Amino acid sequence: MSDLPQAHGGVGPPPPALEPTRVYAYAPDQDEAHLRDYWRVLVRHRWTVVTVFVATVLTATIWTFTTKPIYTGTATLRIERESPKVLKFEEVVQSDPEDDYYQTQYRILQSRTIANRVIGMLALDQHPEFQNTEPRSLLAGTMAWARETLVRFLPMPPPPPPEGAEDLVQESPLTRAFLERLTVRPVRNARLVEVSFESEHPELAARVANTIADAFIAQNLDLKVEATRSASQFLARQLDEARVKLEDAEAQLTAFLQQNEILFLGAEGRGGERQDLVTQQLAVLSDALMKARATRIEKEGAFAQARGNVEALPAVLSNPVVGTLKDQLVKLEGEYRRLGEVFKPDYPRMRRIERNIAEVRRQLAVETGKIVDSLEADYRAALRTEQEIQRAVDAQRALVLQLGTQMAQYRLLRREVDTAQGLYTSLLTRLKETSVAASLLVSNISIVDRAEVPLRPSRPRKALNLLLACAVGLFGGVGLAFFREYLDTTIKDAREVESTLRLPTLAVVPALETVERQRARRRALANGETGPFALVAHNDAGSILTEAFRNFRTSLLYSSPDHPPRTILFTSLQPADGKTSLATNLAIVLGQLGAGDVLLVDGDMRKPRLHEVLDVPQTPGLSTFLTGQASLEEVVKPTRIPNLFVIPSGQVPLNPAELLSSSRARSVLDDLGRRFAHVVLDAPPLFGVADAMVLAPKVEGVILVLRHGRSSRDAAQRAVANLAGVRARLLGVILNDVDVKGAGYYYQYYGAYGYGGYGYGGYAAAGPTASRSGQGD
Repeated sequence: MSDLPQAHGGVGPPPPALEPTRVYAYAPDQDEAHLRDYWRVLVRHRWTVVTVFVATVLTATIWTFTTKPIYTGTATLRIERESPKVLKFEEVVQSDPEDDYYQTQYRILQSRTIANRVIGMLALDQHPEFQNTEPRSLLAGTMAWARETLVRFLPMPPPPPPEGAEDLVQESPLTRAFLERLTVRPVRNARLVEVSFESEHPELAARVANTIADAFIAQNLDLKVEATRSASQFLARQLDEARVKLEDAEAQLTAFLQQNEILFLGAEGRGGERQDLVTQQLAVLSDALMKARATRIEKEGAFAQARGNVEALPAVLSNPVVGTLKDQLVKLEGEYRRLGEVFKPDYPRMRRIERNIAEVRRQLAVETGKIVDSLEADYRAALRTEQEIQRAVDAQRALVLQLGTQMAQYRLLRREVDTAQGLYTSLLTRLKETSVAASLLVSNISIVDRAEVPLRPSRPRKALNLLLACAVGLFGGVGLAFFREYLDTTIKDAREVESTLRLPTLAVVPALETVERQRARRRALANGETGPFALVAHNDAGSILTEAFRNFRTSLLYSSPDHPPRTILFTSLQPADGKTSLATNLAIVLGQLGAGDVLLVDGDMRKPRLHEVLDVPQTPGLSTFLTGQASLEEVVKPTRIPNLFVIPSGQVPLNPAELLSSSRARSVLDDLGRRFAHVVLDAPPLFGVADAMVLAPKVEGVILVLRHGRSSRDAAQRAVANLAGVRARLLGVILNDVDVKGAGYYYQYYGAYGYGGYGYGGYAAAGPTASRSGQGD
């Protein structure tokens, strides 16, 4: 291997690996959203906002200027809870509570009955505006109007409607069309209600609104007449029944007095005094029972505590004998422990103290037993006392019931007579009042303002519609933009990389479409004038693209200023994220630094591409060397780019992961790290194959390539966790194919080939790519 180029500075072991220094443009734990973050979301989804806004405004404009004008006639009614007080007594029809009453009236104004009544009065089925309704709706409305007229003017109930007439009213298309145009709007903080009707004809709108008001007042009067007539009939029937009940109650009371020989109230007074004495005695016994029960519960609780924990009983704690015995026991046990430190247990004095301790414990048990027996005796005595008092209470209660039966029956009969008498008197009085009220027709509803013919249409309101359309379109577009942003879980900018992954962003590679000043360059690159994007750092050394990769090189080398990484591995989440092109350009600009030769290794032995990009033979290569079929000098090949060597992948093996896990792979990386200034490895993606996970711990630094709008946050977090699990040194992230304008990055350059830079928070960024496909290589 002596023919291989040596690293600048001589051959020697690589410096010890250090953790990369992570320099953030902002605090990585700062999750607070700022106004500029919302602005970036709107810029990123600007076409969504514009599309929704234009579609909403255009739709509203077309609808506004093609809709027929609608006129509204409005009549104002005053609704009082009660009719004028002409009579002092109450009327038959009573008002509901204030809230319920007014809500009821509003619903009546919008009822089918009122609607059919107005339809029949105005013959709306003949009007051109209602010509599309079914003919049977007119029949239903006419029948309803005729039925209401009969109820109003005839003393007899109207004939029942034909079978199915109610169904015609309910299902009438004309009625539904009428109610759809009707609006009832209460006036706030007033007893007024506005009744409005909409129509294409202004005269019809005013006429219908006034007719509704008249029909509503007429129906209210009809309701009072019908209610008064029905109440009179009902009261007459109830009065006859009450008279019969009163006669029966008086007969039963008389028979009871004769049977029990109760001739005057003095007997009831004496019986009442005796019953009071018995009741008083029952009250005394009840109080005694409650006290006995409380005493028994107290004794029972003390006895239950004695059976559980005797030592905690108040009687035990306050007993002087027990206290003296406990003190003796404590002293003897203390002396026993003190002597036990010197003498054995069979020592005579020790045995004597032990016998004393046993005797004191026996006496203590005897004393506590006496206390427990005393508590049990108290409990048994309290229980017997309670039971005896309970028996006395039961006997006294039976006596009270026996003595009160006769007087209770008399009082029951007396109350029945009084109730029947009061009911008969009330019904008779109410019947006379109802008869008087039937002849008085006064309504609590009046018309304040009749509807006038409107001069201007009420809708559509063109200016308001357009204003609302602009507001709805704007807020709808903004809402949809933020909803799409919420559903989008991909990584879109460097700030999101650093806040989500807690890693520095070493480079941001803009998408070609976002760099408007480079369109001419894109056409030139597409025609093959400057080569593929993977070699742009060599073919166009003075461009802003190359300058951007030099900035990337600076960020990489200063990630560990004392010991820059010499072996660097490029990997990504999935294929077509652009890792091969970025690795090639980095190797080129590292060679341009002049610190020594740079080696580019194609570690993707499953889908190799470096031999095509650098125009070198694919074999022999890395797989050939790892299987021992070629030497290192045979696989390291120079390129047409100065200071750049390459190891192609070689023939595609069946077991790439096993070859990369071999000790030969580890030793060759160490050897190459000593011989070259930098070794850049292009590894396969992390997900799907294990090759990158095998190579990551063997290099001094790993760079993760994420593609804008494609790499999800969850996948990136899993990738970082997987690399951390194999103890790989992750230097940072390259965000590729970024929509610079949509993401809100700062971008500017001077001239076609002058200095240029892309940045976000001070980070270097690579320039636009040759093509979308080249950027994803």
